[in-house]
Amino acid sequence: MMDAVRIVAELRICASRAGLTGLAVGPARPLEEAARRLRERVAKGFAGHYGLTEGSEERFCRPDTLLPGAKSVICCALSYLRPSDPPAPPPESLCGVTARFARGRDYHLVMQEKLSVVEARLKELAPGCSTRVLCDTGPLMDRAAALASGLAWAGKNACVFTGEAGSWVVLGEIVTDVELPFDEPSPDHRCGSCELCLAACPTGAIVSPFEIDLNRCISHLTQMSGIIPRQLRPLMGTMIYGCDICQEVCPHNAAAVPGDPSDFEPGPVPAFPDLIWLLEMTQAEFETSLKRGSPGWIGRNRLRRNACVALGNIGDSSAVPALLKALHDPSSVVRAHAAWALGRIGDPKGLEILQKRLTREPDPDVLAEIRAAQG
Repeated sequence: MMDAVRIVAELRICASRAGLTGLAVGPARPLEEAARRLRERVAKGFAGHYGLTEGSEERFCRPDTLLPGAKSVICCALSYLRPSDPPAPPPESLCGVTARFARGRDYHLVMQEKLSVVEARLKELAPGCSTRVLCDTGPLMDRAAALASGLAWAGKNACVFTGEAGSWVVLGEIVTDVELPFDEPSPDHRCGSCELCLAACPTGAIVSPFEIDLNRCISHLTQMSGIIPRQLRPLMGTMIYGCDICQEVCPHNAAAVPGDPSDFEPGPVPAFPDLIWLLEMTQAEFETSLKRGSPGWIGRNRLRRNACVALGNIGDSSAVPALLKALHDPSSVVRAHAAWALGRIGDPKGLEILQKRLTREPDPDVLAEIRAAQG
């Protein structure tokens, strides 16, 4: 087998040629600091709806359990920032907003392709080695692994920042039983006294530097299942999947170097999707469009639910016919958020039909939304 130092040098060359933004190597030992912080988040109730409970940090912070004999974690980053954004629609348009990472091809697929190239090169350099490739597809906490490897440093918005790409990156790992030299972890942060991200978050989800309450994070709210808390809906604006606000205001991202746009194009998810189209989207239309992009995993009805929230926040009465139609949708979650949106818009016809719906609606959650919508 080739010398371990040379193997890493060859892997960096391979990663660069594959279009990856960076590569660093960390140990496969337990991520103790990440586990401690995760325990704190669970204890405070900040862990959101991902099923995290006391003791679950063992699943997310133990790369050594993901592959027999694991010794090293090769961490990679890929920029999804485009050279330019599509022009925003006029304020009066009924359009939502998709976060940047979700606008192109599904980043899981893009990153998987590039990691496979690096994995193949590793197997050439270290014949007989074992590997496991991860890209938000296993229990390992990507950000914690990136920090431990020195690939990234942490921002106060809990995003990780890598080199010239800033925080506009997706992460992936190759766990291997090859013992490689480790890179030095980066300093804890480079934010100084800046707290622009804390001030900019509409829901106050960044409760303190480096600490996020996922229950309030807009990105999480757009992805969670079920009913979105009523008090947070007005703060979500027109986001239908993800949120970029805390990254957009960060000075470290001001000069971020874009990645290769061809990596993610063409993509099935518009940057500013038509909300009426989204709400009225059939399952067949979903299958041939949005399901092939990053938002596809949350399913058609969560996206339609988010469209209802966005339409309610825009407050344009031209959305009333589509929302009234949604009151009869098979999904109680869609019906509940359509009722809320009709209440926000306040159109007399919509409120009148909401009143009539009280005697016909079987679901208690939807009934509660109808009553709340009537003030």
